[in-house]
Amino acid sequence: MKKFIFIILCAFFGTIHGQLISHSKIDNEIKTAKELSSDQPAKSLQLSEEIYRISKNEGYKKGMLESGNLLMAKYYDLGNFKKVVELSKATEILAIELNDNEILSNTYRLRACSYTELGFNDESLKEFQKALNIVPKIKSDNYKYYQESLIYIGLASYSAHINAPVDSVVHYQRKSLETIKKVNDRKDFSNKKNHSLILAYINLGKTSVAMQKTKDAESFFSKALELCQNKTYKSNKNLEIATLNEFAWLYYDQKRYRESKSYAEKAEKLEKQASSPYIRRDIYEVYFKSCVELGEKEISKKYMNLYTKLNDSLVNAEKKTINTPVKQIVEAQSEIHNNNIQKILITISALIIMLSVAGWFFWKRKQQELHSKYELIITNLKASNTTASNSNIAIDRSINITDETIKTLLLKLEKFEKSQKFLKKDLSLTSLANDLNTNTRYLSEIIKQYKEKSYNNYINELRISYIINKLCADPIYREYKISYLAEVCGFSSREVFAVTFKKETGVTPSYFINNLRKDNVIKHS
Repeated sequence: MKKFIFIILCAFFGTIHGQLISHSKIDNEIKTAKELSSDQPAKSLQLSEEIYRISKNEGYKKGMLESGNLLMAKYYDLGNFKKVVELSKATEILAIELNDNEILSNTYRLRACSYTELGFNDESLKEFQKALNIVPKIKSDNYKYYQESLIYIGLASYSAHINAPVDSVVHYQRKSLETIKKVNDRKDFSNKKNHSLILAYINLGKTSVAMQKTKDAESFFSKALELCQNKTYKSNKNLEIATLNEFAWLYYDQKRYRESKSYAEKAEKLEKQASSPYIRRDIYEVYFKSCVELGEKEISKKYMNLYTKLNDSLVNAEKKTINTPVKQIVEAQSEIHNNNIQKILITISALIIMLSVAGWFFWKRKQQELHSKYELIITNLKASNTTASNSNIAIDRSINITDETIKTLLLKLEKFEKSQKFLKKDLSLTSLANDLNTNTRYLSEIIKQYKEKSYNNYINELRISYIINKLCADPIYREYKISYLAEVCGFSSREVFAVTFKKETGVTPSYFINNLRKDNVIKHS
């Protein structure tokens, strides 16, 4: 009997010892995956997936949590926001169970960033708030500042996505930079600090471009690139690729096409080591556009084909992943109000079916409404191109201006519209009145009575009408960035242009351009 008990105890302790060795090996593999993260992201992802699978089979929760956290970051870098949302639920539960506030805050942040990219803005803001609420519970000051800095970067991106004022975007970007600078220069945290600093400089550079502060943009991108190429730190290759890509676009917008192409070449070469399809699409686009401007037809044709093929692939992938976050949101809301597992499953199933059906009808109706607006724009455009100009002017007696003055000013406004002088950025009511040899009161009143608009709405309508004509008549305009189109038709910023375009037409510039492309494909198929 004693011998039997001894054998049982040996087997038991042997199993425990085997588990300890297995868990220790998993911990070492996680450490390796983290080290590979910056230089070899593809290998890091592959190793993290293997660790997660083994940890799950072994029931090793700490291994699942840490590898899950790594996987979420890798999937986000690759633009696979569906996988981030899918994985975040299990990671959240494990982080709460193991009381790991660092990973819990990061899980909420990555889920929030993914929701932002997928267009679920309300849910995104809630997740960012959760992430910020967890930050004070993090014991390490360095990680606390690091995590807070990343959350502010995410909030800046969120603000840009909802077309908040530029000041709001800059506010969060500045807070991110200020916060990461609080991290001390401990050797074990230097890479994380460097990572967040690079992100902050890249984002401030992007905002400076949008605000047409090219010198500031160049300065911020230079700081980011210097940190990326500093051999003291292990920085993520994707950040260096992104910085080179931003430089390429910055120089393209300045018509410095040789430099733009040079930076695009560097970015493409480096991207082959990291494999980041969303950045690669951007690189191909600026590459072929720079080559077009330089007259390099063969190269531009090659990169335009690469861009088109990759863009189609990414768009199709995005369409397939769009429903998953909706299911996640429904599940999260249902779990708050139900503790009974059977009722939760029944409720979720019913809600998913109902929301899917309702969502499909809503989406279909919305698409029909948008397409009707798009078709109306095209119809009006054709009508305006075929309708003869009416030279007979009906005088409105309700305004206290002589008939002759009214006729003269209306004829001058007609010439002004044909001259396309409304494209000038610095155009104002005063400068236009001076050009037309009248005063602002007369001009404002005549525009109000005969154009049935305020001065600003009148000018905006002319500008939007101009760019719509260009987009319809010349396919090359459909390949330009929205910021460039805004500049072409006289708007001071991309944001103002997008808001005005939607106000005038009922659709966004992107929607209008995508439908023109589709129509063009159908016409030539």
